Amino acid sequence: MPTTALHQKYRPKTLAELVGQPYVQTALTNAIDRMHIAPAYLFTGSRGTGKTSTARIFAKSLNCLSFDGPTDEPCGTCQSCRSIETSNSLDVSEIDAASNNGVDDARALIERSSLAPVQGRYRIFILDECHQLTTQSQNALLKCIEEPPPHVVFILCTTEVHKVLPTIVSRCQVFHFRALSLQTIAQHLQEIADAEAIAVSDEALMAIARFVEGGLRDALQLLGQVSLLGETVTANHVIEMTGGVTATDLLIVLEAIATNDTFQLLQSARLLVDSGKTPKLILSSLLQTYRDLLILKAAPQAADLLTSPVNYSQLKAITAHWDFDTLNQSLAHLQKAESYLRNTTNASVWLETCLLNLMPMLRSIPFSSPDVKQAVGKNGHSRKAISETASVTAVHKPTDLAALWQKVVASAKPGTQKLLAQARLTKLSS
Repeated sequence: MPTTALHQKYRPKTLAELVGQPYVQTALTNAIDRMHIAPAYLFTGSRGTGKTSTARIFAKSLNCLSFDGPTDEPCGTCQSCRSIETSNSLDVSEIDAASNNGVDDARALIERSSLAPVQGRYRIFILDECHQLTTQSQNALLKCIEEPPPHVVFILCTTEVHKVLPTIVSRCQVFHFRALSLQTIAQHLQEIADAEAIAVSDEALMAIARFVEGGLRDALQLLGQVSLLGETVTANHVIEMTGGVTATDLLIVLEAIATNDTFQLLQSARLLVDSGKTPKLILSSLLQTYRDLLILKAAPQAADLLTSPVNYSQLKAITAHWDFDTLNQSLAHLQKAESYLRNTTNASVWLETCLLNLMPMLRSIPFSSPDVKQAVGKNGHSRKAISETASVTAVHKPTDLAALWQKVVASAKPGTQKLLAQARLTKLSS
């Protein structure tokens, strides 16, 4: 029974069907039309952007038997096209460089390249993930790639071009496959959803596009996965299936921060951790949301730049609670906490500490490094803080204690600063 996986069912069959790669499409089409076929090509880009699919299309274009010469629109029905599609072609070899990366494999490939094509016009070798070839095997292939027999074409595909020897790269025509934009992915997914009668919201399509980070193959796989839910697919469905933090959960956390509801904040954080969300993921989602809040505060019309699961109208309403400086300070605090989280053995405690410091009334460590000798009185006017020679009993207000503790943390050794930053000075005694 044939597969029904969307990423295989809707794999492009011609260069015209490539999605989001206009420069690659135009260059290869013109190369075929003008018969400027290079001996070696290097396709580089992130995963799921169409490198291997383009290599197969190019191979079919060169060897299609329905035309007298190479064509940019292979028929897909001749014996050559069908054998390439099913990976059974005698003239087109698709080689996994990860498992065939030794010098002996390279020498065997060189020997095979000397053989004439059996059926088509060219003998084509597609080396997938070619960066996994050893340095010795790359050097062994160097001469063959530089001066192959006239009937041989090499197509190298890689996600990590920096690992390919510069001498190899310099002998290839290099095509960069860029990550697809959110709008391009969402539009293509909508077309496929319509063709497959999949009920999916626009927010869900954008959530898929954000998650896959420019990879169309991953987007199609995820769309096929969420379509099995049997109901209209929403953004929350996508986020839950990918293990993310939903907009509802983020709104609960933000509301608790805005209203200084300590209990609700800690409880919601604990529920998220208990549901399987890692502290790193929670912090990353909050960082993304605060970034969007800051953008909306500075440029309310920049709806297209938002990446958070929380929609525009909800984010717009939240921005009314905080001014620009508060959002900027919170974002800086989240960035600092994210770096600390990588080195801690108790991530849950760090998460709770970070969330508490986002609350305006509990924030104890200033972000803008104000003058320690200034304090803010109840009437909102700045006044001189107590000098170091003043009576200790006069230093009892929380803002003064916080400033003093900040000086203690700053003067400590780097190794102990992280530990001291978690503490709070509550009392001074003579």
